[in-house]
Amino acid sequence: MKPQTGSLPDAPGRDAARLGRRDVVVALVCGALLLVGWEAVCRAGFVSRLVLPAPSAIAVELWSAVREIVVGGPMRTHALTTIYEILAGFGLGVGLGFVLGVLISEIPAARRVAMPWLIALNAAPKIALAPLLLVWFGFGIGSKIVMAALIAFFPLLINVVSGLSQVEEAKLKLMRSLAASRTMTLAKVKLPDAMPAIFAGLKTAIVLAVVGAVVGEFVGAESGLGYVIKQSEFQLDVAQTFAVIVLLSIIGIAFFYAIEFIERRALFWTRPHP
Repeated sequence: MKPQTGSLPDAPGRDAARLGRRDVVVALVCGALLLVGWEAVCRAGFVSRLVLPAPSAIAVELWSAVREIVVGGPMRTHALTTIYEILAGFGLGVGLGFVLGVLISEIPAARRVAMPWLIALNAAPKIALAPLLLVWFGFGIGSKIVMAALIAFFPLLINVVSGLSQVEEAKLKLMRSLAASRTMTLAKVKLPDAMPAIFAGLKTAIVLAVVGAVVGEFVGAESGLGYVIKQSEFQLDVAQTFAVIVLLSIIGIAFFYAIEFIERRALFWTRPHP
């Protein structure tokens, strides 16, 4: 018999990659069509530029802001202030969330006592807390860092508690059979198993830290991208407002994918094999 010839079926990984590229192309085409339609509506005069500026006007303002950040200027100071508030608030929030998450997971009494209060704190409108933080921590970056930490805190707390409570029972039985201490079981079994959930919480927390820092700047600030948004609104410079919002989105996306990059390197064993 002659051996059959022809191409072998594509591997599942290759099919997934092809579908992923097609989705990206479709998303880019849809985005481009949306921008073209938006530009046409604005240029035709159907919408006032004081209400909705054209994408080209927003792009000009965004380029001006990026150029100031690169070569030096007031926008660099504002951007660096906001980035510092985001990172400091993120670090403070996830640090507290991780420690309390471990304690609540490992001590049942702590979960019964602390969780209702923590849920109540998270349910409180953060914009209502902002004036209090301003009184307590002043107009400087301290109040913005605390606001970012408050918003970033809860997602990591919940993910730590959830991740540590979903460890396979067989692994826990094995550690008990080896007479392992609670600390060893936590370090060798629970935390490694919970890392995917923890990283999911970190990615959520860093995006929310951006929101927290800007909310704090809205209430009272002398510098930062939130301060720039308020000033541009007072001056009816809607194009600059949109440009700074886009810049904040870019900052949030960059931080999100930075954590995802660390996750892929740190948790390489969780990636599916092709």
